[in-house]
Amino acid sequence: MFRSVITGTGAYIPPVVQVERRFFRTYFLFSQHKPLDTSPDEVVKKFGDITGILERRYVTEDMNASDIAGIAAKQAIENSGIDPETLDQIIVAHNFGDVTTQTIQTDAVPSLANRVKHILGIRRPECIGYDILFGCPGWVQSLIQADAFFKAGYGEKSLLVGTETLSRVIDKYDRDSMIFADGAGACVVEYKEVTENGAGVLSSCAQSHSHDEAFLHRNG
Repeated sequence: MFRSVITGTGAYIPPVVQVERRFFRTYFLFSQHKPLDTSPDEVVKKFGDITGILERRYVTEDMNASDIAGIAAKQAIENSGIDPETLDQIIVAHNFGDVTTQTIQTDAVPSLANRVKHILGIRRPECIGYDILFGCPGWVQSLIQADAFFKAGYGEKSLLVGTETLSRVIDKYDRDSMIFADGAGACVVEYKEVTENGAGVLSSCAQSHSHDEAFLHRNG
């Protein structure tokens, strides 16, 4: 039997470290733009106690989401040992595209997937690149799509990348900004013959609760 199997992985962890004390002087506000009653020090400490997050990583000013996606993608391809020209598709999961430094201007056309294809130097026209905007589970959804792509008989090798530079879109006055950071992860997935109890995707399921939850963020 054939299954979708991850054969290589890669990642990019940005070099700029933001630790807890960086937020000690932040003027945190409620969503109604009213100041919090608690001190920033107390907010930061409580956040660390709840989440366990002690530091987060931000990209340097010269790097964009597609750049770090390309670095992670190269690692994944090298780790898998495949010829990148044999890839049938590249799927990049993100939410904001390339965000120019010191702005909130997003740039997602052409797709980040095609920018990654360019970074990798892949010339094969049949290697199709496209993006998915799927929120937090974007990479998981890209794996589901690649698996469906294989089962439909349209290919045997895919490159999946999740990338984001959330440090450029967060509201620094929102305490939730301490959750988010930057980075990229990638993997090569191949449709390979395996034994009955071998590795690979066994099944998948996805749900969307848009009726009641589509605009919860506006009520925060």
